Parts: sequence; structure tokens; C-alpha cells
Amino acid sequence: MDQKQPDKLTLKDKIIIAFRPIEQLFQIMDSTSIELYGELTRSYSEVGITLCKNFRQRLDAIFDMQNGGSSDE
Repeated sequence: MDQKQPDKLTLKDKIIIAFRPIEQLFQIMDSTSIELYGELTRSYSEVGITLCKNFRQRLDAIFDMQNGGSSDE
């Protein structure tokens, strides 16, 4: 492997680690009190959590393709 090229698994881990605070923000929003903050915060969290899930699936698909696997997603 080329020394200048980062290990694909390490690169994927770094992307996930950098993305994790955003994902945690949506998880915190999901656990907020409806009585205090209303339903809107929960709705935003649902959208965010879905986007995070889609991001992780796409990231997996990209790295699978890079490793020679097939991606039907």
C-alpha cells in the first residue's frame, strides 16, 4: 500500500469520529421533554437521526465499493 495513502479503515473511522457529535446532538434532541420544548424539537431530531443513518449507510457503501464489494444501496 502506498505510504501517502491512508488506510481506508482508518479513514472511515476518522470520518465517523468527526461526525459523531452531530449524531449525538440529534440523539439528545430526541430525549428532550415534549412538555418543555414541544414536539418540534423531537421532529427535528427524527429528521436528523434519519439523515445520520443514511450517511452511515452511504459511507459503508462507498468504502465497500472501494474494497471491491458491490453496493446495491
